Amino acid sequence: MCGRYTLKKTKNELEKQFNIVYSSIKVQQRFNIAPTQIVPTVIETGKGNELHGYRWGLIPHWAKDKSIGNKLINARAETVHEKPSFRKSFKTQRCLIPADGFIEWKKQGKEKYPHYISLKSDAVFAFAGIWAEWRMEEEVIRSCCIITTEANPYLQPIHNRMPVILNPEDYSIWLAPVEKTETLRSLLRPFPEDQMKEYEVSREINSPANDRAECLTPC
Repeated sequence: MCGRYTLKKTKNELEKQFNIVYSSIKVQQRFNIAPTQIVPTVIETGKGNELHGYRWGLIPHWAKDKSIGNKLINARAETVHEKPSFRKSFKTQRCLIPADGFIEWKKQGKEKYPHYISLKSDAVFAFAGIWAEWRMEEEVIRSCCIITTEANPYLQPIHNRMPVILNPEDYSIWLAPVEKTETLRSLLRPFPEDQMKEYEVSREINSPANDRAECLTPC
């Protein structure tokens, strides 16, 4: 699963990377993004790509209680197209979730140690995501979740799953309002291992309250 990630790039960098035509969110450097927080999210509106803030943890439109989103932070690539909580969003409401690194915990005995994973280039990238709009009386929440797949061989020793990182040339396909299921599913594959790097970081990152650069200091 993917339960923490980082986004240290500026708003201008994101707007350039994702061809943003309109933005409604203030972007700050984040070193420990956690579920239920508002995260930068890219959607395609027909007028171009827009950058908004969505709650991390998908709340299906049919949910009676918004707290269900606290558990739906990830969707498995193998089943996202058919699970009741995700299939509508997968069909028509896909998004990009910008990041420049993420955390996975490696189990050693009874302990788990966080590892920070990013690209060798240190470039910003995009997780494949889906989003939903939930309404209850006057309350409206737009939420998102990150799609995961099996880990590539490089990351297997740390964790058996990893978030889907899309190739930039596939962004427009993923965001297209109408696309064949088979085409979309073909994009949900492990990212090439030769383009990634990782190192162990302080367990200080286990707490969402710790959101500072020191969380990513190598151990």
